[in-house]
Amino acid sequence: MKKLKNFCSGNKDYIISLIVFSLTFGLISFAFSLDWLIFLYTLALVSFILLILCIVRYVKVQKLLENSEFTYLRDDIYEKHIGEIFKKKDKELKDIVLKSKIRQDDLEGLLTIWTHQIKTPISAISLISQRYDCMDIDLELIKIDDYISSLLSFIKSRRASLDYNFKSFSIESLIKDIAKRYRSFFIEKRLSLNLCIEDEMIVSDPKWLSFVIEQILFNSIKYTEKGFISIRYKENVLEIIDSGIGIKKEDIENIKKFGYSGDTYKRDANSTGIGLFLVDDILAKLGYSYSIKSEPNKGTDFSINLKRNKLIQD
Repeated sequence: MKKLKNFCSGNKDYIISLIVFSLTFGLISFAFSLDWLIFLYTLALVSFILLILCIVRYVKVQKLLENSEFTYLRDDIYEKHIGEIFKKKDKELKDIVLKSKIRQDDLEGLLTIWTHQIKTPISAISLISQRYDCMDIDLELIKIDDYISSLLSFIKSRRASLDYNFKSFSIESLIKDIAKRYRSFFIEKRLSLNLCIEDEMIVSDPKWLSFVIEQILFNSIKYTEKGFISIRYKENVLEIIDSGIGIKKEDIENIKKFGYSGDTYKRDANSTGIGLFLVDDILAKLGYSYSIKSEPNKGTDFSINLKRNKLIQD
């Protein structure tokens, strides 16, 4: 039935021509009292010729469709010309996409090399700073290192899949190591750090989970001028709570967008707006759900459920 429908659709003009011819010739035969045998013989001959043409046309179209080529239901020069233009533009578009991909890969490669190379002098400066007990330099170096880590993580997250390395580790040890990294900020801003962790061995990717926690904790430090930051872990749920400036309700959904930094007059003018974008992307790929509760001038509660709710993406 489908083939018959395609046959009729592809030869619509021929079929209409046959009907018009039959009606016209029939009327002429009736009006001038022509021999009906002549009419029937002529109609049969014309129908046979048109049927042969229709079958040839149908077979040709089917072959072209099977080969995924452009099909021309009419031998029209204009249609052929349009088809050639489409083919040419399609090839040009594929070439542009390929060149763009090569350029993007080259840029990502260059940035990856650059970020790894720049970590060496930063580490050297950090050692010198610690030798002379210069906290201001330490603070700035941690910021620079965080920006570089964000750049590297952004490049890696844009690839088809994350470089997963799942293993069992202590959640308490991981959190304490991260908190120790930012101890200078707690001292400089006189913030109290409250840890309430029910330690257990969890299975996850420590590198990517560390990056996520660092981004959230560093945001809390940046936007908390006084008070406290609490890190809690109980029954697969990790919470980072602060008494900072908070986030407006209308901004909560937007802060996960690339480049969005919320109220610029209240928040850090140097904010890149990619930290929470990466957090959202990485947590989705790791299969963890999260929620953000916040109130302006009262603080923010960032909660992550480390019980995986779906298979790992990619």
